[in-house]
Amino acid sequence: MTLTEQLTRLVDEYIDNFDRFDSYPQIRINPANLTATLVNGSDMLTAIADNDEALEDATAAQGDETEAASEYQVKQNPDFYAVKKLLKTTPAGATKPDEAAIRTIAAYYSE
Repeated sequence: MTLTEQLTRLVDEYIDNFDRFDSYPQIRINPANLTATLVNGSDMLTAIADNDEALEDATAAQGDETEAASEYQVKQNPDFYAVKKLLKTTPAGATKPDEAAIRTIAAYYSE
């Protein structure tokens, strides 16, 4: 499944289940393997704190391990995108994925 397809599927999932998410839902993308997941905004804040801690731990390593650990951690740090910016309202009032916005994100990762 392409990243564009993953993102579209996750936005559709949000539309179908918006009441299960907090007021700031996010799509989390792992840039190392281009997997995407739908999370609450509070999950995003937790992930950022965890990644900061992991990067600090990697920086504290010694010698060649320091550079390798830091590079690996940076590659694993997820990127977050607000789901609500990936929604589009049709003239009839229905909500659907904003295909142009989704393609822009996927293009960033050179899909």
